[in-house]
Amino acid sequence: MNTKKLNGNHIKIENRKLVFAQIFNQPGVSRPQITSDTKLSAASVGRITDELLSEGLISEYDSDAGNVGRRPTLLRVSGEDVPALAVELDRNKQVCAIVDLTGKVHRRVERDFHARSHSPLEICKLVREMADELMSGFTGKRIAGLGVALPGLIDMESGMVLLCSQFRWHDVPLGAILKDLFPEMKVTLDNEMNARAFAEHLYCDMRHEQNVVVLGIGSGVGAGIIANGHVYRGNRNMAGEVGHITMDPNGKMCECGSYGCLQTFLTDWALIEDARRFKQNADMNDIIKAADNDEPWAVSILDRFVRYTRTAISYFTSLLNPGVVVLCGPLLEDYPALNKRLLRGCSSMMHGSFSIPFKLTTAGLGRDGALIGAAAQLLHEVYGEFL
Repeated sequence: MNTKKLNGNHIKIENRKLVFAQIFNQPGVSRPQITSDTKLSAASVGRITDELLSEGLISEYDSDAGNVGRRPTLLRVSGEDVPALAVELDRNKQVCAIVDLTGKVHRRVERDFHARSHSPLEICKLVREMADELMSGFTGKRIAGLGVALPGLIDMESGMVLLCSQFRWHDVPLGAILKDLFPEMKVTLDNEMNARAFAEHLYCDMRHEQNVVVLGIGSGVGAGIIANGHVYRGNRNMAGEVGHITMDPNGKMCECGSYGCLQTFLTDWALIEDARRFKQNADMNDIIKAADNDEPWAVSILDRFVRYTRTAISYFTSLLNPGVVVLCGPLLEDYPALNKRLLRGCSSMMHGSFSIPFKLTTAGLGRDGALIGAAAQLLHEVYGEFL
């Protein structure tokens, strides 16, 4: 059996991460408490916290507790002092924000900008304009870099968008284009659902869960997977593309060119397309209102939506056995009545003769999940020796 000794530098990095995690998960913790919890020496904890303070990643303050003797010095993660630019690219709307290390969104701008009507360069120039607008009012802070989240198959190392059917992109060097426009910054790219899963696991109640699936439904369908506490990417970062599982080989043609993909049953455009066979110019509000009035065509559309979402969830629970399945995406976040109907329709999945136990919930970060995740991934890469 071959064993490898951890070198001194690796041990130092792991100890830094251990100490930072203690401060991140327990705001207001003291150095003696960190020493007790981590079993590191007091000297090591002191040295590491001094390094974190010098990097601006944490701050210290005096405790208000106690009236006798010296008050203990407590530690917390610095939020505003460690900001990043975050961008979420979507089919119809582009969003840019300043997000800090604690996941707080400080400023944001949105633009209605249809991705299919513009070239990748035009979209990147829009991102630069939005970023400049944000940074002009955020002076005195060092921006760590630019994190971008978008749908599709993303090669993170090269920054190449291999395929984004929503934008009709194929082999687009998005990372290179952005680096040309942001020469002063580090740029990272990832699939939007991986970014969401990273953020939900980092900042929300499920941080102690080891296995989580985040299922997003909007103008596309996809999933981010947390396996053993880390984002599971599969080969070439392509895990979680559940939207292109074939449900009906004779069904509608999907944007990807195949027939009967799951997203042809679940996306907003698919539901609206079906509704307009019964009501001219129908939109999502019309479908939900009609279903509430028990109009058969609308009830049928939403019942099928619930049925196919249940099917997608069952794939994940059977194959991956996650402890938590998180539902998110514009279709559920913009239409609470639809989200409520879906949760009600899925409740029976947790019961029955063969049911795999799991918790079904909605996203804790709401619509900002991908933005926050894009920033968090960028910050964890920039400060990888500490976080």
